[in-house]
Amino acid sequence: MSQKIKVNVIDAGVIGLTTALVLQRNGYQVRILSEHWPGDLDINYSSPWAAAAWRANLHIDDERFRVIPPKELPSGVEYGVSYTTVYLSHINESFFDDDDINVVINCTGVNARTFGGVMDTTVFPSRGQTVSVWAPHIKTVHILTNRDSFTFVVPRESGEVILGGTMDMNDYSENPDPKTAEDIIQRCVKLCPELTLGKESQDLQIIRHNVGRRPYRKNGIRLEVEIRKNAKNKDVIVCHNYGHNSYGYSSSWGSCLEAFKLIEKSIQRNVKLRSNL
Repeated sequence: MSQKIKVNVIDAGVIGLTTALVLQRNGYQVRILSEHWPGDLDINYSSPWAAAAWRANLHIDDERFRVIPPKELPSGVEYGVSYTTVYLSHINESFFDDDDINVVINCTGVNARTFGGVMDTTVFPSRGQTVSVWAPHIKTVHILTNRDSFTFVVPRESGEVILGGTMDMNDYSENPDPKTAEDIIQRCVKLCPELTLGKESQDLQIIRHNVGRRPYRKNGIRLEVEIRKNAKNKDVIVCHNYGHNSYGYSSSWGSCLEAFKLIEKSIQRNVKLRSNL
């Protein structure tokens, strides 16, 4: 039965990507709709270094793509196209109304607070600031936690090392704070002295400063299903899977496998939905 089920997964963070992968491996036809993708650096995209850098069954709708006629182009421009990008506002308009879609999975993270049809006010950002440095000699992850701080040194295969971090609740500030960055560097050098190769901390080769918003939820992860009607009065299963805060990577597989089980149970219970497949 699952081979016939078509799914829209909303958002391509680690939770959305993992959910899509789990469903795809179990025979579902999956499409991911997202403003940001692995590799993008945006404050509201909290998985910019996601390990699974792929997009499942991504397609461009022809009706939203148009070659601009030469007469409409500005002077000096020889070729142009116009298309509608898949931002959250656009996704919201077609959230349920694709007549072929049987399941929608909401993995919007911190955006669940403002996403139409969800508007979960218990979700708010947990701001995190990190510093990316070039240190290919670092091969081991270092983590130190206590009541006052959370310090980590995380190397990547590229030679880039992520130094962190902070957890500032309900903080919407987008710009890196220089004092915070210096504090992060000093804490990380103390935790992992080999970072500097015997030099001073100011000699570290800084690649960039990063600020992101983790999806903190007051009541914990929201993982549940509900049945909604689309514009054509057809039943659509909506599965919510968001609010993982800083545990997106570590809890992704367990959370997404549970989402899959909930969807399977919901399909078995919903006779009307089965009759539409």
